[in-house]
Amino acid sequence: MGEMKLARSHVERCLQDIWGVCRAKKDHDGDYPFSHGTAICFVRVERGDPIVVRVFAYAVTNVTRSGKLLAELNDINGRCRTVSVSWFGDTVIVEQVIHLKGLRRSRLAQACGAVGSVADDIGSMIAAVYGGETPLDSDDAEVNKEAS
Repeated sequence: MGEMKLARSHVERCLQDIWGVCRAKKDHDGDYPFSHGTAICFVRVERGDPIVVRVFAYAVTNVTRSGKLLAELNDINGRCRTVSVSWFGDTVIVEQVIHLKGLRRSRLAQACGAVGSVADDIGSMIAAVYGGETPLDSDDAEVNKEAS
């Protein structure tokens, strides 16, 4: 079995335990999607040397880049301890990268929680101040919370 298949198998097993599901479902890109409040989040196994696991979330979409927005994101990055926030192609993204050799269930759970929480925390504020919208609105977030 190749290193990439082993990596994906390990990530899937960790996600099954974290999410309490029998099977971690992949989307059409091979990512493992989940939601956290108003944010849409993903776990991705990225091939390369080294193989890494990227946990990322869309906090705000359709937001125009401006100096004030980038300054705000820079301030947020200064306060974040384990995640980074950036603007890319009209979207504010929150992410954390884990080296495959350091991947454990607890580390992946921390990354999913941190990325999702930060994206949810900043999404509504950024959308209100700088434009754009959160991937899920507040009503969708409440429905997802109640279903959990």
